[in-house]
Amino acid sequence: MTSVGTILRSARESQGRGVAEIAEELCITQRYLCAIEKDDLKSLPGTFFYRSFVRQYAVIVGVPEQQIRPGLDVLTAGEEDPPLPGQRGSPGPVREPDAIVQASNRDYFTDRRIAGPVAVLVGVLVVCSGFYAWWNRPPQIRARVPAAAAQLLQSGAAPVEVAASVTDGDLNHVVLNLSATERTWLSITSEGKEVFSGILQPSQTKTLTGLEAARMKVGNAGGIEIRWNGKQIGPIGERGQVKTILFTPDNFQILEPPPPPATGESL
Repeated sequence: MTSVGTILRSARESQGRGVAEIAEELCITQRYLCAIEKDDLKSLPGTFFYRSFVRQYAVIVGVPEQQIRPGLDVLTAGEEDPPLPGQRGSPGPVREPDAIVQASNRDYFTDRRIAGPVAVLVGVLVVCSGFYAWWNRPPQIRARVPAAAAQLLQSGAAPVEVAASVTDGDLNHVVLNLSATERTWLSITSEGKEVFSGILQPSQTKTLTGLEAARMKVGNAGGIEIRWNGKQIGPIGERGQVKTILFTPDNFQILEPPPPPATGESL
């Protein structure tokens, strides 16, 4: 039976992803992930955290839980978290301090209520967190649709396919949900600015919102599935083909470069 760590490591390496990338996405230290891949349960904070980290790791690399469950049960069979107070095997009740200890504690710890100051502190933290989130919110592209669409069409490419208008409401923005079935390179621009450029690995997804018009160039037309404003777009081309698509809130167009100019006849 293949161990849990071997299964997860093989899935990660097959996708060409490093431990640092997985650690950043899961917010788990690289030391813990390396311990999981080595099936080193003792280097982790406990059985509960080990199971939780393994399940998160499996989801992000696309490994079904039933594939790792047998190895997970075998590895954690002899490792159990300590019982909680009151459960069988837990230590007995805490003994009440002696009178002299209680008197000494009263000299250092006050009995006054602190609910009020704590509530004020919590309120301040909430306000500061809200202000921080507002200050660091991602900017959204705001432009008139006709102007943005006209700018994207200045390349002179001729549309070869036009989709029907959106029927589920008057949408003012373009929403793109991209899902890669094969390794695919993408470049997406809007209003002359690049909003995304990179490679999507198999099973990876990308969502873009707040665009009033967008131009997307795909390096592997047969390796990606596209949903435009919630509507599934059919195949945009064959595997390995390079395609360019123009998106607006009302329709989308698959563009192809104009034919090369005709050469003169030889004498």
